[in-house]
Amino acid sequence: MMPSRPALAERALSWLLLAYPPLFRARFAARMHQSLLREHDAARSRGPAAHAAFWILTVGDIIRFAAALRVVAFRHPPRAEEGGPRMRPVLSVDWRDAWRSLRAAPLVTVIAVLSLGLGIGANTALFSILNSLVLKSLPVRDPDRLMLVDHGSWTNPIWEEIRAREGDISDGAFAWAAETFDLSSRGETDPVEGIWASGRLFEVLGVPAVIGRTFTSADDARGGGPDGPVAVISYDLWHRRFGGEVGVIGRTLVVERVPFTIIGVTPRGFFGPDVGRSYQVAIPIGTQPLVGGKGGVLDGRSDWWLEIMLRLKPGQSEAQATAMLSALQPQIRAATLPADLPAQEQPRYLSDPLKLLSAASGRSPLRSRYEAPLTAIMVVVGIVLLIACANIANLLLARGAARRRELTLRVALGASRFRIVRQLLAESLMLAGAGALLGLAVAGAGSRLVVAQLSTMANPVYLDLSFDWRVLGFTTLVTITTAVLFGLALAAGVRSIAPNEAVKEHARGSSDRRLGVRQFLVVAQVALSLALVVGAGLFGRTFFALATRPSGFERGSVLIATVNVQKSGANAAARPELFERLRLAAAGVPAVRSAAVSFTTPVGDTGWNTGITVPPGSTLTRRERTAWINAVSPAWFDTYGMRRVAGRDFDGRDQPGAPLAAIVNRAFVLRFLTGNAIGARFTQAGRNGTSYEVVGVVEDAVYRSLRAEMAPTMFVPLAQQTDLGPSISVGVRVAGGPPMAVARSLADALQREDPTAALSFHSLEAQVNASLTQERLVATLSAFFGGLALLLAGVGLYGVTAYAVNARRVEIGIRMALGATATGVVRMILRRVGWLMLAGVAIGGGLSVWASRYIAALLYGLRPFDPATFAGAALLLAVVGALAGWLPARRAARVDPMIALRDG
Repeated sequence: MMPSRPALAERALSWLLLAYPPLFRARFAARMHQSLLREHDAARSRGPAAHAAFWILTVGDIIRFAAALRVVAFRHPPRAEEGGPRMRPVLSVDWRDAWRSLRAAPLVTVIAVLSLGLGIGANTALFSILNSLVLKSLPVRDPDRLMLVDHGSWTNPIWEEIRAREGDISDGAFAWAAETFDLSSRGETDPVEGIWASGRLFEVLGVPAVIGRTFTSADDARGGGPDGPVAVISYDLWHRRFGGEVGVIGRTLVVERVPFTIIGVTPRGFFGPDVGRSYQVAIPIGTQPLVGGKGGVLDGRSDWWLEIMLRLKPGQSEAQATAMLSALQPQIRAATLPADLPAQEQPRYLSDPLKLLSAASGRSPLRSRYEAPLTAIMVVVGIVLLIACANIANLLLARGAARRRELTLRVALGASRFRIVRQLLAESLMLAGAGALLGLAVAGAGSRLVVAQLSTMANPVYLDLSFDWRVLGFTTLVTITTAVLFGLALAAGVRSIAPNEAVKEHARGSSDRRLGVRQFLVVAQVALSLALVVGAGLFGRTFFALATRPSGFERGSVLIATVNVQKSGANAAARPELFERLRLAAAGVPAVRSAAVSFTTPVGDTGWNTGITVPPGSTLTRRERTAWINAVSPAWFDTYGMRRVAGRDFDGRDQPGAPLAAIVNRAFVLRFLTGNAIGARFTQAGRNGTSYEVVGVVEDAVYRSLRAEMAPTMFVPLAQQTDLGPSISVGVRVAGGPPMAVARSLADALQREDPTAALSFHSLEAQVNASLTQERLVATLSAFFGGLALLLAGVGLYGVTAYAVNARRVEIGIRMALGATATGVVRMILRRVGWLMLAGVAIGGGLSVWASRYIAALLYGLRPFDPATFAGAALLLAVVGALAGWLPARRAARVDPMIALRDG
């Protein structure tokens, strides 16, 4: 329920008092301000609707309260000849006159508000996303004191060494790792976002439980603490799955087929330490052996999977904490030296420093991926807003021509130009304010739509998009800026008003000057529109190039089943045999042409690389000596449509104990082998010199990213692997129809072979499309706003041309009376339009060349200055300009000379 009206009035007064520091320092003012902040937080906690209602009502009360106190906006009081008594409140008069003026031209007002609403809303939507991703602090206690141990992921032994010394370094430390947990009891998976959490995670963050309790250090013991395996769930999962029941504490939640006891629920609004991802279930790191089996990673010195964060002590600086961590680094590094690390790399590991970074805004893999694209799109929508402002200025200038006699009459009667400018600026602010209110509604829907486009089935994205002071401040700044931009265009015309114009029957003395301003605005619109269309073309061609790039595999008609056999009881040595049985079961499903099993799939989330031993004296760098690797079963290349160019496929000869075989791609042959590849041998570095014989060569294919070059890749037989994890990918090529149509039959076949297997399904086409999320989003948004810019530029050009035609009706009538043809009139008008277009294209071309270099990193297969894209954008703009100019030119050609001369 919203506060009462008197309470809102008191809060309005408290905001007004902030503008006057002596009053703000008064005890009663500070008390009122604190009350306002508390009620603001209460409204925000009730949800977005209550939060928005709070601000709308409070701002309205501020305006009404200011009017009631007769707040004067300008130093100079109104003169008596401007109407009303000398002490009449200037602000209320300006707003009243502005409202009457805008209401008198509803079409102009509606168009202006809609244009501004879309422009301000788009800017606010993008800013709210960037604010959530980059600027907004974590919703925890004192986020400014949180520090992240930099340099990527860490092993659990490193975390345990830091945890043992956390009191010396900081006020507390915790570790976590993002994970997708399966909450199903059997069969198809029920995935939710989760985290592995150390015992003090919630304590160090300062996040209490809504009900129950959070983890303690005792809960993080290996195999479970005194209460056994325990879990903390999010507020969202509590309501979605358990209906918000208080009795959820003590209930069992199955995580990865292991029962966990729910001990607490975290507050609403807490999404975890990862920005862009909202956790649903947290379980202690110490329970990893229960979920991961005997092959857990708690003791693995080469398993890099944890993130580490710590909280500074009161009064401790970042430099002091870093110095203390650096002092302990030699002990931590020496105690966690990986046993399989080559001798030549050990000195670098031991000396690699442990650094700290500010973590007030959390950790976010999305930040580095989407910060640059979203910033580029925000520049685009900012330019669209400038074009909209130019359009509105053109619209208001055209309307101002009709009001010129009114304004000159007011000057003739004694009104000052300052008074008229003030009223015009009030109209501009009212238009901008209405556009801002509409823009906030557009921003809310638009930001959610953009985040939905960032999300995929495998990687859902969560961002806190609630409006805070940054978003509201940004919207206010944009609103005032836009009001000033097109308000000054109106105010500039007031200088040319002469009182004697009021007594003239037709005062057209300034029409040429006003037309010149409008033509300048159109040229600016055309130039900015060209830059946006060029950008849209570059981003669109980048997306098309990646989407149609020859990938080396056939993405259609392939269904991928991710299978986890953790609960089957098969150890690592027995898993290859189980995986082969699963493959044969999948191959026996009707409508399946072929089936195969592999460690990873093309353009998948997982990757595996290895070093290749090269001859002494080789000029290859360390990075160039690395090759991708995949473990696959027989028929894998046929299933994924990868063409074999030499040798054979894997078969029954490639069994455990047989000579190690490998199939390599062309890029591998060119970099590491000489002569005939079939029968050649190479050695894998870092694994005791494991040697492989090449038995086949396949065409190059994309491994993880469509943007990457075709990299050297080796494929090894799945049957010869002795350290496979429990998760594997079963791919099938479907004979006909959509791949997902056989998911149910495939699930039944796999379940018959292993009833404990956890399954999830998706098509290879969907997996490839998900990898292009960033490019698709940038191309879609840039195309939309580029098209909007074209539309606005066309409307602006049409308006200027129509205004010029109307101003020259008498001249056109005389020309036609003297023998000018309709074709000649059209040509004359289009020639003027052509000059405007040519000037805009010339300026826009230079602007595009300058700006395109800043988006080079986002492009693929294109130079920033691409002649075809520039030419296509200029041609498209020319077509729009020709159409916008031809419509009023055609109407001018139909002018009746007698009517034009008589009206003139």
